[in-house]
Amino acid sequence: MGLLRLVYDERHRLHRDPGDRHPEGVWRVERALEELRESPAWSHVDTVGAPEPDYGAVLLAHDPEYVEWIRVECSRGFHYVDADTYVNEHTCDVAASFAAASRDAALASAETGTPWFVMARPGGHHAGRRGPAMGAPTLGFCVFDYASVAARVLADRGYRVAVLDFDAHHGNGTQEILWEDYRVLHLDAHQRWLYPGTGSVEDVGGPGAEGTKINVPLYPGSGDGHYAWFLLEVVERARTVFRPDVFVVFAGFDAHRDDGLTQLEATERAYALFGSYLGRLLESGELRGVVSILGGGYGRGMARSFRSYVEGLLGLAEEPRVVPVSPGRFVEQGVGRALELLSSTVRSRYPPRV
Repeated sequence: MGLLRLVYDERHRLHRDPGDRHPEGVWRVERALEELRESPAWSHVDTVGAPEPDYGAVLLAHDPEYVEWIRVECSRGFHYVDADTYVNEHTCDVAASFAAASRDAALASAETGTPWFVMARPGGHHAGRRGPAMGAPTLGFCVFDYASVAARVLADRGYRVAVLDFDAHHGNGTQEILWEDYRVLHLDAHQRWLYPGTGSVEDVGGPGAEGTKINVPLYPGSGDGHYAWFLLEVVERARTVFRPDVFVVFAGFDAHRDDGLTQLEATERAYALFGSYLGRLLESGELRGVVSILGGGYGRGMARSFRSYVEGLLGLAEEPRVVPVSPGRFVEQGVGRALELLSSTVRSRYPPRV
């Protein structure tokens, strides 16, 4: 049982829809913290503020032209830059602050072994290098990709990095940014056919990075069993091949059965599984760090799922027993091919680890 450093900063409130009609609202962070305060985990949480906006952190993941475009859009005040995504005069600096927080938290976790959780807003993993990624029509509530920022700074410091994204929507921005980066393993489970419509099991990484990107599209109604399978048959198998030093987790809680934007029917038990798995690896010394970044979650189950994940990460709750259920032969075969490619890439890129 250890300590969790939680990045919470009230500046997140500055990014808001004046009418509070948008699903990605201020209430998400505030309700999650209220739930965590009611948990035994709260006595093991050290809350810290976010640093000042740092566009150097943003540029780890995004092209300067895109960053300048977003800054100009924000200077115009509240409006929608596309059908899904709004900005106001504060949005750019708020997102740049959480990009810096993600960078700093990743390095601190790797150096000390303490897990960190960044309560970031607005969202992150749909923002590509130059804006909407992989043909998506919008930015999907997102502005800067915090997970890619964290992964890039860690990789640049010589760490092997795994990005674990269990948000119900595919992290198309993250995949695009890291597509040819063999230093980062990107594992993404998401709902099939849901926005942004990307994340095929056949997408395995660009030249020189084949197998370092593994997608698991899940059918509506998949439930906890499919997430247990994802952890056992994808995440753990890939980890034993790639042997990452640090996990960067895009912790979206929108696969919960109470979420009105998705249909994956997961419960708090799935998120407890993810937290417990990462906590065990950290406690055993098989990982040097874990940094989690808040993703989606737009219903009543979001706060409870966040609490379950944190309790699992800190080892404060018994790991639930969930029977793994395969999402189907097509996905199994695609994952198998990706893992074979990953093994080949690791052999060619890295000396053996003892």
